[in-house]
Amino acid sequence: TMEERRKYYGGVQGGGTQSDAIILDENGKLLSEAQGSCTNPWLVGFEGCVDNLSTLIADAKRNAGIPVDEPLESLGMALSGGEQSEAQEKIITGLQGKFPNTSRHYCVRTDTFGSIATAFQTGGMVLISGTGSNCELLNPDGSTHRCGGWGHVLGDEGSGFWIAHKAIKIVYDANDGLAVPPYDVTVVKGLIWNYFKIKQPFDILDFLYTNFKKSFIAKLCKELAEAARTSRDPLALHIFKEAGIVLGKHIKALLPKADQSLLTTPGGLHVLAVGSVLTHCWDLLQEGLLEALRGSDISTITIVKLKVSSAFGAAVLGSKAAGSVLNIDLSTNTSLLYSGSPGVM
Repeated sequence: TMEERRKYYGGVQGGGTQSDAIILDENGKLLSEAQGSCTNPWLVGFEGCVDNLSTLIADAKRNAGIPVDEPLESLGMALSGGEQSEAQEKIITGLQGKFPNTSRHYCVRTDTFGSIATAFQTGGMVLISGTGSNCELLNPDGSTHRCGGWGHVLGDEGSGFWIAHKAIKIVYDANDGLAVPPYDVTVVKGLIWNYFKIKQPFDILDFLYTNFKKSFIAKLCKELAEAARTSRDPLALHIFKEAGIVLGKHIKALLPKADQSLLTTPGGLHVLAVGSVLTHCWDLLQEGLLEALRGSDISTITIVKLKVSSAFGAAVLGSKAAGSVLNIDLSTNTSLLYSGSPGVM
């Protein structure tokens, strides 16, 4: 008799800039990893998304020593831009039609669900602040609620873009005499001039309108964090505190929707912090974020960040779609940022 076929489980974490894939064996052991380009269907189109996914999985199979034409048992994809069910269907039918040997079973969810499934067994909350921002809650019964995630024109409060925009706005409003800045603008103004390599105020218009690149503007956040840490510049510190407050308000907004079991576990509500701003600038955001949660129903909160790619959680979601359960100890996937009470008023 033929020996039983080995089963392989794929996971993809798809971002707006790059995507990661992993392949696990039936024991949840990592066999390979691969990196690829953007798989957000709203940015690269559905055909581009399907092509990029196929290339990414083929690379991951090669890295694992699996023939490219051997289907995975399941492929779970946690994709930025993968919220709507029509989009999810389109991606799956695209892969089945054009690249039938990719996998036997498929599951497409939004990127936040990959993150939650990497960190928590029975749901939890994820707060994201990178270029943009968003907050999502996944209850143990599978119901979901979100706050934010409306992009830079409508929202993205507390994101890298929002922080950069706020810094520029405070400096320009002070320059015009429209508003008195909360603190002296000298250091932050110098940073902005230096970052955009501009000589006069009008020069910034090119970056904000003609050649607008959201991610480039958002990366100014890194320089502001540096100024807040090294020279303790009061304006930079103030902007991060404000960002912390507005991020905390996202958590607060979802508390009434959270299942009681999530609030009463040891350590209280568990929140996964995702995105470069939240994970790299936590020291600057913490004070404001906890301040926003004071006086809410929350007595303790535990905030963690991922140590591994959320492609792990995507693989777990995929395996469930195939009717298997991967045996992975999720506690090793995260490290602690904060645990305790939000403090008293």
